[in-house]
Order: sequence, then C-alpha cells, then structure tokens
Amino acid sequence: MKIEKSLFKISISETIIFLLFCLVSLNAIIAVTSVLIGKPGFVLSETGWISQLVFPAVYAIMYTSINRNGVLHLTEFDDAGTVIRQIESILLKKGYSAVGANPEDINYTKSTAIGRFFNYFFREDSNVKVTRNTVLIFGKRNLLTSIEWNLKNSK
Repeated sequence: MKIEKSLFKISISETIIFLLFCLVSLNAIIAVTSVLIGKPGFVLSETGWISQLVFPAVYAIMYTSINRNGVLHLTEFDDAGTVIRQIESILLKKGYSAVGANPEDINYTKSTAIGRFFNYFFREDSNVKVTRNTVLIFGKRNLLTSIEWNLKNSK
C-alpha cells in the first residue's frame, strides 16, 4: 500500500474562530476567578493584557498552523474493503462515528454531544472518499498522522 500525505494552507477563518473561542474561554475563567477571589473586574492593567489577549492570539495561530487540514492518499492496495474497515476501526477508537450511508463518501464526526459542540471550534471532522483504485481521507494533520501510522504498522 502506498500512502501520501498532503497538507493544505492555513485557514484564516478557522484561526479566527479558534482565536475567539480562546479569548472568550480564557477571559471567562479569569472573570470567574476574580469574582471568587473578591476583586471582580476585567484585569487589563499592567501585565494582565499579555495573558488575556496576546497568549490566545499566539496559541490560536500556532495551533491552526500545526494542525492544518490535509488529505491522505492511499493507493496500490489489494482490497478496498479491508482498508476501509481498518480506517473505520481507527476512527471509532478515536471517538468518531459514521454519518451518512453513501459507501463512496463517508463522513465521520465526533460521537458525543460535547465533542460535536467543540467540533464547531476545532473543526476535526473527517471525510473518506473511496474510488476503485484510491482512498482519500480528508481531515486534520494530527488525525491523518495517526491513521497513517496505524495503517503502516497494522501489517
């Protein structure tokens, strides 16, 4: 089996959505903590702005640049059915479930409700397209690397 991985360019919209998620969640934690301590307020004084504004921005840019969207090309295999079953078992172990009944185009999304909620921000759905000679797996880099490693070592 021949495996090739290609990564796409960084998505600006995903970076902005993840940045907003980081900003809101981190600042909500800081606000709740300040209320519990007894000093409610928005802490943008002195060096507080670094942890409230700069850290989420840098983290969002780094995370989306490392874990980019990509495609995994699988070719030169003997039986497409066994390859699809291997991919499905790997994705089921990772907490994904199949959505849709089309055997040539299988979409996988997170199984739990909270996983689907966070999927709006992390955008980690996966899509498997099957043709007679090729299997294409679309997803994030971390998931594609895991699938690639499991397929290479399953022999």
